[in-house]
Amino acid sequence: MIPKTIVEHDQSGLEMVLDAMDELLQEKFIEGVKSKHRTIYEVKQTLEQVQIYQHRVNIEANALTRFSENFIRSFATPNNKCFDTAEVLFRKIRSTIASLKAVFSKTTPVTYTQLPSGVEAPSVFYKSPLGHGDYTPDMFRLESFPKEVQDLYYAIETLFATSTTMLGLCNLMIEKENEVRNDLELLRQIYKESCDELLDAVKTATAFITVNQELPKNELEERRQKIGSDYDERFLKQSYHSVDKRLFQQYLIIKSIKEASNKGLTDQEAFFWRENHEKALKVRKVIENFDLINGVQGQANSLSSIVMVEFLKWCGVQESLEKQLYTEYFVPTYSTKGKYKPLGWNTISGKRKFLKEMGSTDETLASNFEKLLAKSFPKEKDKEANMNEHQDPIMRIVQGL
Repeated sequence: MIPKTIVEHDQSGLEMVLDAMDELLQEKFIEGVKSKHRTIYEVKQTLEQVQIYQHRVNIEANALTRFSENFIRSFATPNNKCFDTAEVLFRKIRSTIASLKAVFSKTTPVTYTQLPSGVEAPSVFYKSPLGHGDYTPDMFRLESFPKEVQDLYYAIETLFATSTTMLGLCNLMIEKENEVRNDLELLRQIYKESCDELLDAVKTATAFITVNQELPKNELEERRQKIGSDYDERFLKQSYHSVDKRLFQQYLIIKSIKEASNKGLTDQEAFFWRENHEKALKVRKVIENFDLINGVQGQANSLSSIVMVEFLKWCGVQESLEKQLYTEYFVPTYSTKGKYKPLGWNTISGKRKFLKEMGSTDETLASNFEKLLAKSFPKEKDKEANMNEHQDPIMRIVQGL
């Protein structure tokens, strides 16, 4: 029977190895050394190998510590498009795991027992006396053995101490990552910091791309578009540490180019008013200050259905898009500041049908809303000289209609 050396590349694998190293005792070490070492030469050779292992582990420990300093605070990390976090961490401690396997293997007695069919060989981390394997306490203490044996024990003890710290750090990062993914406020902050960190690179890249160029497909951008209004809740949680850093940088470049192409408009605004950016900005400002318009309050502290129909006609989109404009753009934007209750679409649609039956045209309804804006935000000629310096932006925009 040959004990297996497989370590699952997940949190259970980390915990299994940590648990085995935690069992190290001098009595167990003596049993393990006697099972595989018959001469001082063999002990000295193993000591040399353990010292080589220690050197490799030290190098990985330094690299892992450096990686851990920025890992949690980075929205995207290298290779995470291909590997989950546990796999990324195991790739960074490859020599450490290999070294521990070798140490446990060198202290596991050879057995020739044939396992029954279907029975799996035990892990070397459990079979070795260093871990959970059987052992018989020696009547003599470690101090009674030659110096080479004592040196080997202390070398293994040091290797285990360094490795325990590393695997514990890996475990901590996995747990911390899960905490961050469920802390939306912290997730927003990390996303913003990561965007700001890459901002200079994004600016440099976008300087060489014209808005007329066809943009490449980007998995993260497609995910954001599909998620839509649940941007924070789903997009940030799904994307944190699940995309490669290069993919994230490409996403920011595409986002920056689109914003430049839209001249400050959101993708949603650009969809409704791509040929009229000025109108889009006016609509945005009007919605943000909708409660200041005369007559917007309807019955039962709700918005007026007539005003809503007039507003939609004033927006100038195709009638087939008015429902989408209202439910996906007006309601979410207005609800952040508005004090009145938005109406259901059926109410607005019914009022629109009634007004048309009464002879109102799209032009008349749009003109009615424009008159409401003029009454709500009248021009004051005596203040026009100071308008640009003192007047609220909504006043300047609306008065320019």
